[in-house]
Amino acid sequence: MIINEKKSFFLRKFVEACAALFFALFVSGIIILVSGNDPLKAFQALITGSVGSVDSIILSLQKTIPLIFTGLSVAIGFKCGLFNIGAEGQLYIGAIIAAWSGLFFPDLSGFIKLPFILLLSILGGALWGFFPGYLKAKKGVHEVLTTIMMNYAAIHLTLLLVKGPLRGDPHIVKTEMLPASSRLPVLFSSGALTLSLGLFIAVLIAFALHFFLNSTTYGYKIRAVGRSREAARAAGFNVKRLIILAMVIAGGLAGLGGAVEVTGLHHTFYGQFSPGYGFDGIAVALLASNNPIAVIFTAFLFGALRAADRTMQLSAGVPHQLVLIIQGLVILFVGIRYFFSRYLKNKKLKRVENV
Repeated sequence: MIINEKKSFFLRKFVEACAALFFALFVSGIIILVSGNDPLKAFQALITGSVGSVDSIILSLQKTIPLIFTGLSVAIGFKCGLFNIGAEGQLYIGAIIAAWSGLFFPDLSGFIKLPFILLLSILGGALWGFFPGYLKAKKGVHEVLTTIMMNYAAIHLTLLLVKGPLRGDPHIVKTEMLPASSRLPVLFSSGALTLSLGLFIAVLIAFALHFFLNSTTYGYKIRAVGRSREAARAAGFNVKRLIILAMVIAGGLAGLGGAVEVTGLHHTFYGQFSPGYGFDGIAVALLASNNPIAVIFTAFLFGALRAADRTMQLSAGVPHQLVLIIQGLVILFVGIRYFFSRYLKNKKLKRVENV
């Protein structure tokens, strides 16, 4: 009976996500038509640019990897009733730490060195998530405000470092290229495009987070706090500690994403290296209903959209900003879905109370 209810729940969430995506594409098609372009040609270019060839698939997967990490980072915050907008800053901190630590001991075996680099980046991102979590738990400061400020602090701090002591190129604002021992192994390559072991790490972390949230005591407690802090407090849970823990895990996940991006793709850190992966992670988590496994697929969807923007621009004459419009519309329709579900739930509760 419980298994059937879970299947029904996930099926409903899947249908709702598909509906949100459909309406987002439908409205985007109208916008394309009004702007004087052909929607069918634009969507054909979208498919071609995202999965139409081996190179397109590799590019889509490259952009999927950081979105899985930032999507998971936002998702665990939501699970605890927190709105982590700080994944972008946490991503930057993890990335700059990976670029810095990867330059040490160039002759050391990657088998020993890479885990150390990734661990340092996780700790850096976790520290960046700790401060908003601490202020929320101890002082009641809203995490939206603190994470936004921490984003700007991280972006400008890393830019200051890469322009100053960590600069490795006199002509380009970036660090030195990482030695081979500091790079993740390549899973697949096609021409100049490569796909690193980072994809496997991202998927593994998604399954690990799913297990943590659904099969461990602390995962249950975090979800309980997200459902009702008052009830969790009445049950004897240390709500403040759990809020801090959720934000620390969220920061660590995004920090790991930054490290994987540096060690697996760019092999260096440069100013403004993220096109907004941390903010896209919000859309990824919302469309996935904060389910870590579903995050893998929604991340691929948004990664494919980002990979296809240039093809859409060149083949269909559609500006690449359309991708951002589609993402915004997805969030809008997911928000509408959430509003109506809450409205119907409250109406049902009132009806029960009246009875």
